[in-house]
Amino acid sequence: MHVLTLPLPSGDTWTRADYEALPEDLPVRVSLVHGELVVRPRPRPIHQRIARRLATRIEDAAPDAWQVDTDVDILLDDDEVEPVEIAPGIVVYSAAHDVYERPIPAGLVVLVAEVVSPSTRRKDRRTQPALYAEAGIRHYWRVETDQTAPAFAVYTYELDDATGGYVATGVHHDRITLAVPVALDIELKAVRER
Repeated sequence: MHVLTLPLPSGDTWTRADYEALPEDLPVRVSLVHGELVVRPRPRPIHQRIARRLATRIEDAAPDAWQVDTDVDILLDDDEVEPVEIAPGIVVYSAAHDVYERPIPAGLVVLVAEVVSPSTRRKDRRTQPALYAEAGIRHYWRVETDQTAPAFAVYTYELDDATGGYVATGVHHDRITLAVPVALDIELKAVRER
């Protein structure tokens, strides 16, 4: 059995400096949510494959003003006491951001997408979207990958300025065709097939 030992935070809660000091080669993924370190296992290969394939297709369609990456940290809230720094599955953000710098400020992010897996259902359906909306990220996609039925779908959402939450803009099973945040037309079969 492998025992994971992490350093302790400098105070009662985790700060951004504590989080940024963590080694990059941790065997688990970690996020910083309101001053607490949230630890979760690395995703399954199929999860990563879907995220990579979808990100590649978004990148191919994105104008030069945007860049696309997977599993990179974004800073949702820079609160000194309870910061929030999370690494979504896919991030579309301004090309003005230096790719050698982390985290990416939420103000530069136009879209985040999460690929749902059994261990992340609640987080990807409820917790994360609320944090992304609170940070003002305009678009959120949730990719459902049910293994027991042909239920693969991309659920798209846009931030509603009146409520401050996301409103559904579509459910896409075979093809996703959108004009915003990036004009794209993607056949989803190539994204989901093994």
